[in-house]
Order: sequence, then C-alpha cells, then structure tokens
Amino acid sequence: MIRSAPLSIVASVTSVLLVLMTLMTQKASVLADDYTVKEGHKSMLCAVGCFWCGEQAFEQYAPGVSEAVSGYAGGTNENPTYRNHPGHFESILVEYDPTKTSYELLVQYAWRNLDPFDGIGQFCDKGTSYRPAIFYANEEEKEVADRVRDGVLAANNWTIDEIAVPNLERPVFWTAEGYHQDYYLKNPSNYGFYKERCGRTRRLKTVWGEDEYKCYHDVDTTCFNMTVANEEGIDVIAETNVKNAPPETAGVMPRWAAIVLGIAAFVILLPFFVCMCKKYCKLSKKDVA
Repeated sequence: MIRSAPLSIVASVTSVLLVLMTLMTQKASVLADDYTVKEGHKSMLCAVGCFWCGEQAFEQYAPGVSEAVSGYAGGTNENPTYRNHPGHFESILVEYDPTKTSYELLVQYAWRNLDPFDGIGQFCDKGTSYRPAIFYANEEEKEVADRVRDGVLAANNWTIDEIAVPNLERPVFWTAEGYHQDYYLKNPSNYGFYKERCGRTRRLKTVWGEDEYKCYHDVDTTCFNMTVANEEGIDVIAETNVKNAPPETAGVMPRWAAIVLGIAAFVILLPFFVCMCKKYCKLSKKDVA
C-alpha cells in the first residue's frame, strides 16, 4: 500500500519550488534588455563610440533598420545613466527586419563606422565609455562576427594584432535617457557641429577610403547596387532612412554657441552704444539751446 505524503511535506516542497521559480524569473528579467523589438524583428548590438553618431549611421544609411536605440551595455551596475555607467560601453541596439537585411550586413556597417585601431575611445571621445566592440548573442552570430572581422582584415591587409575591436558575448542592454534618443534629428545643428569638430567623418575616410565611406554613408548609392541579401540569403531592395532624416548638417554653429556669441557681442558693443547715446544726447541739448 502506497501512502500519500504528509501535507506538511507537500507544502514545504511547493514553497521551495515557488521560491526557485521566483528567483529564476527575477534572474531572467535582469538578464533581459530593457528594450523590446517588434514581433518578427531582430536586433544586433555594437559599440562605435558616441551613440548619437552610431544611431544616425544605422538609421539613415543601413538597409533594413527600423530603429537604432542609444544605450549602455557591459558595465557593472544595473539601470545605468549618463552620469553613472561604470564600465559600460555607449552602445547601439539596432532593430532590424531580417527579411530586409541581415546581422552580417549590420556588422559590416558597424566596422565602417568605427576606427579599428583605437581601443581607448573613438575619434575625439576617449575613455571606457567610447571603446569599440561587436557583440554576438549566440554561437551562430559569433561565427558571423568572426567571419566579417576576418574579411575586413584580409581586404585591408591588417593583422588581428593591429586592431582593437573585440567580438564579445552580448551583455544586457540598457536604454539611455530620452534626450539622447534621435539626437541627430532633434538637434541637427548641435549634432552636426559636434560630429564635424570631433573629426569622425575625416577619420573614417582616412581609415576606409573615400569610396568605401561613400557607399556606406549615402542614401542614394550603396556598395550593393541597391540590393542586399537578407538572412535567408534572398536578394531584396535596399531600404534605408526609414525616418526620412534630412541630409546631414555639418559644421553649423550649435544654438548654445550662438547664444554665447550673441551675449558676448552685446557686452562688447554695449559701451560703444552708451557712448554714442551720450554724444547724441549732448548734441541734441545744444540744438535745443
């Protein structure tokens, strides 16, 4: 005869299972990105220096991209902020439609938007926040990332010891503050001034060459004759600039600089106007007399 387990034992086992399930659920939620892509879409993660520039490059020029999100990844704290993200890379989560592009193609775009020789930052920005990296989510993506890297090395006669762009296991991605998102669209003059003064475009052209830069940064022409292979290996029309961003505004004085310059001009010219006013007032008094 088989006896039923005492209710106390059943209750204890049930409690333990519930605790374990809760812990597993909490762990899963911690390990998940705090940005969710649309159903049917995928995402890739990379670090190419300032996330404003990475966001613009992918949204405006990379085929099949529906959204590029600025954020932080790979650091030591959860819920990082711009003022508190120790060890985190400034990263870009690129949401894409796999029927219109591929992870492999987007990794190629990431390479063409970074300086592969600078491991302590990118362009004018230095520090751990601005280190370059390509992230992979699984073994298949790792193989792709390695293959793209090896292709870049072979095409340019570089060795792996020369470059400073690691392929890393994908960490948790944390979305950056709202004012960082779409910065190039919200503040085109400020953004254009920063990008120009930072020397990003000049350095990319130096590293990759004028022609290669153009084919990865021109909505009217690409390296792929206006078609790209999606993740099924099918050639499809290259669709770029889904947000219809206007042409880049390069080197224009930002609003804050214009305001400062205006105030400075006013302060400098104020004594002149005061002096002129005094002279005019004296002349007017003589005429009246």
